Amino acid sequence: MQAFGFKKFGDPNVFEELTIAKPALKKGRVLVQTSAFGINPFDSKLRQGLVSFKKPPEFPLIPGNDVAGTIIDLAPDVTEFQIGDSVIGRTANGAYAEIVSVPHLKLVHKPDGISFTKAAGIPNAGVTAYDLLKSALQLENVTSILVLGGSGAVGSFVIQIAKAMGLFVAATAAPQNTGFVKGLGVDLFIPTNQLAKRNFLDDAPVDVLINATPTPFDGEDTYRWLKSNGQLATLSGLSSGFQSQHAEQTIIDFNDVKYHQNKKALTYLTELITHNQLEVPVAQAFPFSLEGVIKAQALLDTHHKPGKIIVTKEI
Repeated sequence: MQAFGFKKFGDPNVFEELTIAKPALKKGRVLVQTSAFGINPFDSKLRQGLVSFKKPPEFPLIPGNDVAGTIIDLAPDVTEFQIGDSVIGRTANGAYAEIVSVPHLKLVHKPDGISFTKAAGIPNAGVTAYDLLKSALQLENVTSILVLGGSGAVGSFVIQIAKAMGLFVAATAAPQNTGFVKGLGVDLFIPTNQLAKRNFLDDAPVDVLINATPTPFDGEDTYRWLKSNGQLATLSGLSSGFQSQHAEQTIIDFNDVKYHQNKKALTYLTELITHNQLEVPVAQAFPFSLEGVIKAQALLDTHHKPGKIIVTKEI
């Protein structure tokens, strides 16, 4: 079967079109005929050799965690799906392929109202956002949050989930992404070139501050907007110089590996889609081909416009 991977580390051009064996059907798993797969920042790090391994990796490496497609086979112990079902799934790796083996506990039915292309943009970023809000943070009695990096993949999901929960949501992003972030439904948008200026949050700090940017949280210009007993969660670590200023604050250096409530999260996210409370932004979609994968990887390495990068058969 067709797959896209690489036999050495390097730039996007290391990708090759590979012919590999169809995955063996194992207990608890489903075989999905891929219609689209998502491209994630981790894929670029993997391609460049920036991921640490306990032992040297075996080439070729076939990346990919996000897949949307149609079930073509399933193990006898899998009862909630049928051959022919349209599904959305999350894998540990190997989604850049024509057929993908997915654990049934990381798989849900695709809502009819969303394309395979958009569906493939949900799993990784969506589950991370869900785990952050629903597991890592304690949101009882919380009424307001601030999302730093609201135009990013995880940040955009956090905003929409928080709005669906009825929270007041403020967010920051680069000025050129103003329209995108406001379109997600935020109550207050703060361009990153205006962080030093006073605004509503100086008089009404938030209960929760989430750093969804790709850089460690240093607190400069934004830490003042968190309540003295609030919760701070960062997806990219803390800067070496950061120090909590209030003993009552909860500081969370978030690691999604601790959670991964895939089935529960994907079910919740698809319900939001069904009720028109969640939109999956797509930055650009590329054809399901070697050329498409290479172009998608090249775009991934740039500061592209907000949204997920997808490789799909729908174009």
